[in-house]
Amino acid sequence: MSTPFDAPQHSGSTQTRLNSVPTEGGGGGGGGGTNVDTQRLDEAANALVELRGDTENVDNGADDDCLSASRGLNKHSAGGMAEAGSWATAGSLVTMDVRWGSQVLNLKSLLQDISDKLHTTSGHYTSTEQEEQARQRSISTPFG
Repeated sequence: MSTPFDAPQHSGSTQTRLNSVPTEGGGGGGGGGTNVDTQRLDEAANALVELRGDTENVDNGADDDCLSASRGLNKHSAGGMAEAGSWATAGSLVTMDVRWGSQVLNLKSLLQDISDKLHTTSGHYTSTEQEEQARQRSISTPFG
């Protein structure tokens, strides 16, 4: 299964190329340039958004399971010393669930931040390419 993070495959998608003046036929323009596949940037950003949603679903499942286990342990507790059936583990499960929730919020925030930056980067490359193409078209030379 391929992900947006895999090595690029030439599938006929449009790629943005900064400084895209053709080098063949003489003239300026050094070799190479920066090639950016904005479609792949957007795919990667969208995959992170999807992963963020999946993370939320996993967190909700973990919350439900931890709280259910805690309630189950407390239901069988006699409310005294551990030997009498009291389960100190029930409170620890809730503590771990709170810690887990905090980590999930942090992860979701990071995923959103990275996704936003990938979308912004894609937009900047597209905008820069369009500006450069317009600039190149506007240059008139005495040679036609």
